[in-house]
Amino acid sequence: MQNRVMRTTCLAVALCGFWFCTSCKSASSPGEATSANGPVQMLCYTTPTAQVVRISAVFPIKTADPTQMMEEPWAKDFRTYLGQSGNEGGISVTCDQVTSKNAEKDKADALRKQGHQVIETNWTYAGG
Repeated sequence: MQNRVMRTTCLAVALCGFWFCTSCKSASSPGEATSANGPVQMLCYTTPTAQVVRISAVFPIKTADPTQMMEEPWAKDFRTYLGQSGNEGGISVTCDQVTSKNAEKDKADALRKQGHQVIETNWTYAGG
């Protein structure tokens, strides 16, 4: 039973890693490095259903093994930054891979059109 669970877990991680790498390559645009070893662009933001949404700057990360990509240390660091900035309580952060340096402005504009107050923090991930 334990071996079956382990095999299923390993298969799920492998498939997730394959899907992530495949989606990186298909989402890229000419001139942007998104290979398994090259940087990708990320954007983080707090819960988009809240009235006030805090958004990071677009920042590069080096792609890594599937486990690190799923753990998203940049999301943890953005939550820590927001917590130190006076936002106490449970902070939910979403990070998306983006293909444009304009993704921050585009996301902020879309959220404002939906009636949200958007705070652009200019935060970037230092570990990338």
